[in-house]
Amino acid sequence: MVDKAEPQKVKGRVVRAESSPVPERRSAADHEAYFNAQFDAQPVYIEPGTVKFGQNVDEMLVGTVGTGVLLSLYDQQLKFGALGYVVLPESVLDCFPFLDKADQQLVHKAFEPIDKCIGEMKKRGAGKMRIRIRLYGGLIREDDPDDRGIKNTVFVQEYLFRKGLPVFNADIGGPLIRRVHFFPTTGRAVRRLLKRDSDFYDIQTMEEEYNKIITSSD
Repeated sequence: MVDKAEPQKVKGRVVRAESSPVPERRSAADHEAYFNAQFDAQPVYIEPGTVKFGQNVDEMLVGTVGTGVLLSLYDQQLKFGALGYVVLPESVLDCFPFLDKADQQLVHKAFEPIDKCIGEMKKRGAGKMRIRIRLYGGLIREDDPDDRGIKNTVFVQEYLFRKGLPVFNADIGGPLIRRVHFFPTTGRAVRRLLKRDSDFYDIQTMEEEYNKIITSSD
């Protein structure tokens, strides 16, 4: 069953399967394919440090996030949106809670997904005051002494505040991974909580690999 977003988290209704048959979860080799089969839309996947835009009714933007932060942006009037994925490198998080003390070139690079989302939406005619921003992620685990989930979330919120961009609502924190299905033409979002050991390993590896890439790149 697809989770229904809570009022203070992600606004949306339950998304049910269409008339086409959906394989049972236990018999599906790929659990992600199983859940995606419940939506009558083509998944477009997003990874750390990237941005995806959508304005087609048959598209859904999909991101799986751990300690990083996913941002969905939606213009209610023009009915299109974007999904961005921010993971701040360790050297930036080490400056917590003082973002100004971090290497500003690296800060700019790490927050590029937000800037690209906002810039592209404005190019397409989106009004700053019409853009609805939602946050997801910020995984908190007992085996993470660096509290990366908290630090990522706080710094993303601070960055948005400095740009005068209010956060409409957020689904952050907690011990579980989130997979977000965002429908860019309606602004609806459905999130699932993942708790398998393989899910934690996969998302940790993906975010750590991005951390290495962004830190080593010129």
